Amino acid sequence: MSGSDASKVRGPQRAGVLDALRVGEFRALVGAQIASEAGDQVARVALALLVLADTGSALLAAATFAVSFVPTFLGAALLGPLADRFSRKSLMLLADVARAAAVGALALAAGPDAPLWLLFALLFVAELFTPLFESARAASIPDILPTPGLVTAGTGLTRSLHLANQAIGLVAGGLIVQLTSPRVALFVNALSFIVSYAIIAAFMRSRPASLEGTSSVGELLADLRDGFTMLMGDVSRRALVLLGWGMAASLVAPEAVALAYVRSNDELDAFGGVLMAAVITGAALGSILVGRRRPADQLDLVLPLAIGVCLPLLLTGIEPPIVVLIVLWFLSGMAQAFLVPVMSFTTLLTPNDNRGRVVGIASAGFAAFTALGYLVSGWVADRTSPAFSVTFMAVVGLVVVSIAFLRWPARRLVDDLRRLEDGG
Repeated sequence: MSGSDASKVRGPQRAGVLDALRVGEFRALVGAQIASEAGDQVARVALALLVLADTGSALLAAATFAVSFVPTFLGAALLGPLADRFSRKSLMLLADVARAAAVGALALAAGPDAPLWLLFALLFVAELFTPLFESARAASIPDILPTPGLVTAGTGLTRSLHLANQAIGLVAGGLIVQLTSPRVALFVNALSFIVSYAIIAAFMRSRPASLEGTSSVGELLADLRDGFTMLMGDVSRRALVLLGWGMAASLVAPEAVALAYVRSNDELDAFGGVLMAAVITGAALGSILVGRRRPADQLDLVLPLAIGVCLPLLLTGIEPPIVVLIVLWFLSGMAQAFLVPVMSFTTLLTPNDNRGRVVGIASAGFAAFTALGYLVSGWVADRTSPAFSVTFMAVVGLVVVSIAFLRWPARRLVDDLRRLEDGG
């Protein structure tokens, strides 16, 4: 969207994160998110370290992270429609109970002689309910925050917290395992879901479902089909979501090869963690800064920021000094904030009756392309070099943005935003 187009929208002034946090129910939603997401990361690193200690296989340890992508993809697509047919508060409570039970069982099963299939199966079950929680939580934000500006600010905050929780949870998981044991770390994760349950139960309002409930698998599959048709049938939502999906592989390329990069350049392994943290930290900061801007300004920034993700990564190919690379990857991470308006406007532009299924499908597609990005980046790095892999994926990202630019529905997005701000 051009600046001249967006400037024609004269909606409410921009809303900040503090404005969103003044809404008590949104504060509760944020508190539940912090508890559950940080716990998720603790569990993953604890289980990975347990598997590594028992088998000595880096591949099997990495598989504990890969396992989490499959239920995210399946759960978001298949369970997301439930957020339209059942109370969203009830679904979040159900997800917390199920995850606490599954991770508690995982903690009890964890031990030197535990079969890997059992550990992976319990992790799969626990992760399957995460996208149900996330779809219900994301679909609830427009119910809780009354204006588009507040919704985009709140979405920016939740995106930043998601990234911060990744970094904090991974560090905390390693620290807890170091000081105690993987089993204790897993019990901490189970406790985090109980905390999330208590916050939601105490502070979130119960709202009736938008549609009539169902126990029919066929009807849920029909919801899935209808949600995909709705997502792709709307010009604005389709443009936003396809851009996010197309850019997913480029976003994760630095994280996918960071450890291999530092080893290939004879740097300390610790720099691999610093490089990954630079991307995540940049993304968290960028999400807050973009989330504070007016909705029209955010839409103006989508394509420029998507380009900004790729440009610093192109310089990875010359293998600059590690300190320079940290700065470049931090800047690329900041530009990932284009996902804030992509996520918030996809939600805002979807009628409440269908929000759960559309958000679920959008999340499922992003998870699938993210997993593909990890695999492709690693495959290219094995056959060339980690530096070339990042540069290659940056070029892929620029191609995606170029295609999006040629078909970007600028005028339609302006009209949609005006309708939202007029309360339509």
